[in-house]
Amino acid sequence: AQIDLQKAEELEFVIKIIFGKALVEPHYCETYADMVFALRTRYPEFPAENEGEKPHSFTRVLLNTVQNEFESLPTTFEPTDEDRKKYESTEDLNLEMKKRKGKMLANMKFIGNLFLRQLLAVKVIGQVVHDLIGIKQGENPLPEEHMIECVCELLQAIGYTLDETQQGESLMNSFAARLKDLSGVRNNGKHAYSKRIQFQIDGLLDLRKAKWMKKLFKEQAKTKTAVREEAEREQRTHGRTPGPDNMFSVQTVGVRPAYMDEISAAKKRTKQVDAGASKPKFDKQYVKKICQYYGEDQQGDTLQEDWSKAQPTKEETKQGLEWLLETGFDDPNKQDVTAQVMVELVRRRLIPWDMLKDSLTNSLASLPDMKMDTPTADVFVHSLFARLLMLGDGFNVVVLKALQTFVSSDDNKKLGWSVMVGIMKRLKSEKANEIVQKALQKSEFISVAATAKGCTAQEAKKQLESS
Repeated sequence: AQIDLQKAEELEFVIKIIFGKALVEPHYCETYADMVFALRTRYPEFPAENEGEKPHSFTRVLLNTVQNEFESLPTTFEPTDEDRKKYESTEDLNLEMKKRKGKMLANMKFIGNLFLRQLLAVKVIGQVVHDLIGIKQGENPLPEEHMIECVCELLQAIGYTLDETQQGESLMNSFAARLKDLSGVRNNGKHAYSKRIQFQIDGLLDLRKAKWMKKLFKEQAKTKTAVREEAEREQRTHGRTPGPDNMFSVQTVGVRPAYMDEISAAKKRTKQVDAGASKPKFDKQYVKKICQYYGEDQQGDTLQEDWSKAQPTKEETKQGLEWLLETGFDDPNKQDVTAQVMVELVRRRLIPWDMLKDSLTNSLASLPDMKMDTPTADVFVHSLFARLLMLGDGFNVVVLKALQTFVSSDDNKKLGWSVMVGIMKRLKSEKANEIVQKALQKSEFISVAATAKGCTAQEAKKQLESS
């Protein structure tokens, strides 16, 4: 059907309609996900309605809808008193509970299909799974059974594709380990979860071991002639009478649609042609554009291609880094995505660590003044250093010299300590507990904190740990 959307609100309305249809018709989830993909192709972005506002991207509208639908999932499937009054018969009540559960599982299946079409990033999947079965504190630290079912449904829908990348495989390893732990949890000597849930977890883990190859029951509605011909063909091919295995076919589940590969190949060919024709001008507008693109799709390979396509010289790379820092410090709405872009560029060695250290040293010298104009300027520093530390073994301590230089000035010590605490809090908010411990073991990191606080390294470490 032909639709003409003028505003982001109209796009959000259409996506909600598609979402609603997908939840009540889960057997058409793939088709509805294709519809959403087609919408992104046609409406990647809407211009800002008012001057000074940022454009409304398709990805942001979709993420808001996904988040709202996910947060509306029921926390339990125990009927409430209101449900019992509304549905007088037990049969009607059970049917309603079954419908709700079906919509919940359809939600997971639909989210999975959106991921397969690169409409949702790996980070979103990680957050969804964490919210469902992540380790929590409180009276009920264990997830409800329906939350485990949700995760199994989601991972079966995307497992193969998730395992294809290093980041995805790492996440999948964590998910599998968590599910295995939950399967074995006991309360008072008895399994905390029903046999059905244990079998569902085992089934998913076995499916992964089998490289996501799943047996499917073949369609059996055939004419007598077709059955006879197939039997004869099987005998000729295999030299035996068809057995039970011939009733099944094997299919790899969680694979991206074939047309996604075709689109990727076409884009690659286009880029090669463009690269051969002319390189784009490496200016502030170009850097802002590729930064925006990364914020929308979170594709590091695309970021690398776009950055490298312009073939920036060393001086241009330094200038590009300055533009990124300027955006990060000045625009509160772009602080986190700018930090992500910078870390990704450093990780892919497109920006050298020494260059980052030098540019940060110059920028941090003006941090007190920048906070006068943009009070949240230091939040960008929290985000940037937290994400750099999250590179783990890929982190280069040389960049900490920028912080050390900053806190060495008496005028900056108070703000410097606040920055160090902010970095630790950001790491903890990202649930990066292992990285927190590694940061606390880095003598260079603790030295910066001790200088800022004016205390011993041991005392600074203790205070950071409890911050």
